[in-house]
Amino acid sequence: MSVAHVKIFKFDFAFVYRYRYEKNNEDKFLDRHTTWRQWELGLFFKRNKIVGRKNFNKPKEWGNNLVHEYMLGINLLIWKMWFTVHKGGMSINLNDKKKV
Repeated sequence: MSVAHVKIFKFDFAFVYRYRYEKNNEDKFLDRHTTWRQWELGLFFKRNKIVGRKNFNKPKEWGNNLVHEYMLGINLLIWKMWFTVHKGGMSINLNDKKKV
């Protein structure tokens, strides 16, 4: 899986590329039965609501501070690509690499 994040004019973009036969994938079993369970071909669009940056440290206020996130992507049997865009949404970057 390849992921890239870009910020342009207060809009946050995330680009993702997935390949069905990725090597060294720790979630291989889960992906095989969820993400890659079907052979799909086509375009897709999704709109989600995510928590905004404003008052993020007050979880009780999250319901009043939702922003829209739009996702546009393509499925071509063995690979998927999509990008998401939102303005004012909270993004938390997780570093999964273990430090020794």
